Amino acid sequence: TQNTAMHSFIMTVFVTVLLATLSMLFSRDAYNIMIRPIEKMKHTVQQLSENPLLHLEKLKNQKNIDSGESETDMLEQAITKMARLLQIGFGSAGAEIIANNLSDGGELNPMVPGSKIDAIFGFCDIREFTFATEGLQEDVMLFVNKIAEITHKYVVKSGGAPNKNIGDAFLLVWKLTDTASVAGGGGGDLKKDLYDSALYSFLRIIHEIKQMGNLSAFLDGADENAPWRSTLEDFKVNMGFGLHTGWAIEGSIGSQVKVDASYLSPHVNLASRLEAATKQFRVPLLMSEAFVKGLTGSTQSNCRRVDSVTFKGSSEPMHIFHYDAEPFDALVKPHEGLEELLEECDAQRCDAERAGVDLAEVSSLLASHKVALARQVYEMGFLSYMDGNWEKSTIILSLWLKAFPGDQVAHVLLERIRGCGFKAPEGWMGYHALTEK
Repeated sequence: TQNTAMHSFIMTVFVTVLLATLSMLFSRDAYNIMIRPIEKMKHTVQQLSENPLLHLEKLKNQKNIDSGESETDMLEQAITKMARLLQIGFGSAGAEIIANNLSDGGELNPMVPGSKIDAIFGFCDIREFTFATEGLQEDVMLFVNKIAEITHKYVVKSGGAPNKNIGDAFLLVWKLTDTASVAGGGGGDLKKDLYDSALYSFLRIIHEIKQMGNLSAFLDGADENAPWRSTLEDFKVNMGFGLHTGWAIEGSIGSQVKVDASYLSPHVNLASRLEAATKQFRVPLLMSEAFVKGLTGSTQSNCRRVDSVTFKGSSEPMHIFHYDAEPFDALVKPHEGLEELLEECDAQRCDAERAGVDLAEVSSLLASHKVALARQVYEMGFLSYMDGNWEKSTIILSLWLKAFPGDQVAHVLLERIRGCGFKAPEGWMGYHALTEK
């Protein structure tokens, strides 16, 4: 009948709409619960293969996962964590390793070919670390990681990247390759800015560590009754820093069992040699001539030649530089042994006129209270040292130290002259060899 047919038609429409609605709801849930998270994971992997150092979105609050989110959410969270661990573990030097292995569907191969880059290399080292380790025992990790936190913070802010954490030492890198590709005339300016940033990041690290003072400031969270508190409470934390620039090969070092992403180059070694030389020259920071040439003019004006040397393993002489972070007028506190050193210099000093020193000019420059003019006096003494006229250099550097008794750079240079009997060695070529590593 007509009523029966109408009833059947309505029932058919109702069932069809119901099935369609249920199908849409099922599809939506399936997409939200299964497909969307998988697509998101795939997208994350694709992004990492294109840009291994991509800053991933912040991890979800762990409480949300524990309170009933699905297994796919947990898997997505795990992939994000693993990606971040890859970035932290390999760093910028390992970007190629991450990219090659994520984009390649074949077997895992961490041994990617090396590539040549230009970069600034910084090396820093914690002084008297063995002594601190023996005293701190388990708390040494808190100490080293606090130093690393300070160091990495300023290096990353300046455009660099931490590479190696070697117990008491850190290798830091600022890549120049990217800035070299800048179009127009801005590439050189960007490079110089990066050189300045690298230097200032080290100066900020030095300042913060000096401000923190003794060891206890680096050990927040350590046991209040730890044995080291009675013996190392007043231990002063000091570091040495070296800066150099040049080429290096970036890539995988190791085997299929264990690999490190790092840099191989004599220039990396030279940064380490510069840091080691800070102990001999008793300054916190030394820079190579190649690095100083990359700085802007205003920053270069505060850099001073310390000596001309050859490092172990190299026959190429180079000037090494120190950055004058403090004004000369602040260098008033004499270092140990200065009085005795100046007495010996005065006893050995020849007639100033015969040595070619204009005492009136030197006194006028030192009394000028202008940094650029006062610096000329040190340069006169240093050039005389380089030229082998150590009598003249002794007179000028003695006058300099009487005006600025806290200047460690001139103090060490004058000690070297004294160690050779105030006369340049036979066959002096304007430089000497540093035999220590």
